[in-house]
Amino acid sequence: MKKSNVYIGEVIKQVMAERQVTKAELARRLEVRPQSVDYLLTRKSIDTDTLYSLSLALDYDFAVLYSIKREHALATDEESPFKVGSAKISLEIELRPDEMLKLNLKQKIADLLEGKGK
Repeated sequence: MKKSNVYIGEVIKQVMAERQVTKAELARRLEVRPQSVDYLLTRKSIDTDTLYSLSLALDYDFAVLYSIKREHALATDEESPFKVGSAKISLEIELRPDEMLKLNLKQKIADLLEGKGK
């Protein structure tokens, strides 16, 4: 069985530094003793409940580190190897004809399709 090369304690330290969260503050957020945070920071792996609690406490999705596709997801971010670089969002909006007229959408779409939108 292939094992992960993620040392979660090191990642937690880095996220704490980026978020400017001290060990004492993280202990308060997790409702644990500061010694427990020290222990977490030395770990190669932790259980999923703890990982979830850390994600909430630090507002960071640690689960992405263990994603099968994480190399692809993280490859676009040059600042930190632990952040997702960007996301593409598609949105579908249904408008009535009068709303389209108000927004001049037909002309804007035609301009974009012709390459004039830049």
